[in-house]
This record gives sequence, C-alpha cells and structure tokens, in this order.
Amino acid sequence: MKALLFSLIAAAATLVSTGVLAVDAPSLVGTWSGERDRIAKVEGRRGGLATLVITEQQGNTFAGRLKRSNPTGDEEEPLWGAFTPGGDLMMGSDDEGTYIFRLIDRNTLDYCYSETGRSARTVCARLVRKP
Repeated sequence: MKALLFSLIAAAATLVSTGVLAVDAPSLVGTWSGERDRIAKVEGRRGGLATLVITEQQGNTFAGRLKRSNPTGDEEEPLWGAFTPGGDLMMGSDDEGTYIFRLIDRNTLDYCYSETGRSARTVCARLVRKP
C-alpha cells in the first residue's frame, strides 16, 4: 500500500514539474471593442459602442477602463478584474457594478455588466481585440 501511495505522489510531482497540469493565464491586455445592448430601469433600451482597454495584467488579475458611447456623450470608467486559472471564470467590478467576462477565443471577449438600485441597468456585448 505504501509503495502505491509513493508511486502516486511521484507521478503527481512529475506532472506538476513538467507542466502537464500547469494552466497558462490568457493575456487580456489590449483594446477590445464592439456593439453593446443595454436595458435600464430609468433610460430604457439603447445600444452603442463599447471599448474595453486592459492596461495591465498580473497573473490572474487585470485593470483597465471601459468607454461607452451614449447620446449624451461618451463615458469612461476604470475597472478591475480577476479570473480562475485558464480563464474559465472571470469577474470584474467598477465603482457601481459587477462584470462577468467570457473569453470566447484569444481575440473575442463577451461581457455582461449589472448595476442595482434606483437606476438599475444591465448590458452585454461581444468585444473583438484590435490588432
């Protein structure tokens, strides 16, 4: 029994040391843009361009800003996020709400955003990384 246990431990150590179990963090740094759809309690439905600029990434965390076009003028807010190894689960936040991200492929990123309260709103978009 001890021999089997030691064999399993040795096999696991080999997998980890050779990188077989290692998962690289996807790179999110860059400029991503696309059309968004938004519905809000007060303002109703509207669309427009969304541009996400991720300026820094350290491991599985990132920071940047999201710029949105609106009839009253463009708005831009900072945001911060984190994700699980491999990028399967991604979350973010700004001063007022929460983001959920999903990396479709290396250059396509879906996001949804939600705020609660008196001016509740939800928005989703598919963003494509600019070369």
